[in-house]
Amino acid sequence: MTKSRKPIRLFTCHLLLASTVAAVTLPALADETVVMPSAFSYTYADLRYFATDSDAYSVNQQGGVLSGSYGFLKNFYVTGNALYGQSKHFTSNGVKGHFETETGSLRLGAHYALTPILDVLANIGAVYGRLEGHGGFKNMHDDDTGTIGEVGLRMVPLPKVELAGYYDYQHLFNNDSTTFTGELQYHVTPSVSVVGSAAYGKGADIYSIGGRYSF
Repeated sequence: MTKSRKPIRLFTCHLLLASTVAAVTLPALADETVVMPSAFSYTYADLRYFATDSDAYSVNQQGGVLSGSYGFLKNFYVTGNALYGQSKHFTSNGVKGHFETETGSLRLGAHYALTPILDVLANIGAVYGRLEGHGGFKNMHDDDTGTIGEVGLRMVPLPKVELAGYYDYQHLFNNDSTTFTGELQYHVTPSVSVVGSAAYGKGADIYSIGGRYSF
């Protein structure tokens, strides 16, 4: 997809999320029978596979990401993740090779229940990134530490289904970036879930699928 179409797709994603929130939340407020007690867990481990769909200025990557969260004092949590990605071999201006990336973050957050089925959350912390080239790009490598922040909503429209939307801000490698992520989680059991997401950013879209274990 060309870069010029990304604002249109991002606006469409925002509109769909807003429509979904309104459609499932307002009826739920009128009908208390759909409310799930203890719907949200902020203590979990999450493992996923991810792949990117980049624009003409970026390189596609695939890899894995391990994340976790620990909730404390009712409305607070600590969250972090570790990501490893690798591009396929490609050629640019006659140079052949591939890239590896490593990213990790640690953040402190808070959440608040707007309704029994809708939580708002925010977190902020530090992020570390490393980029290393191989083959013809072996002289291209860099690492940096920056800041990262997130605000979002989590909601439970159905007893086994959770929807979420997040805005992320990141400053890394002297670059400011924002990403919007939509996430779907299906609870196979009270502890085990299948989870997938689609993230839309300026340079690339990121898709992930995996599992989560809530404690």
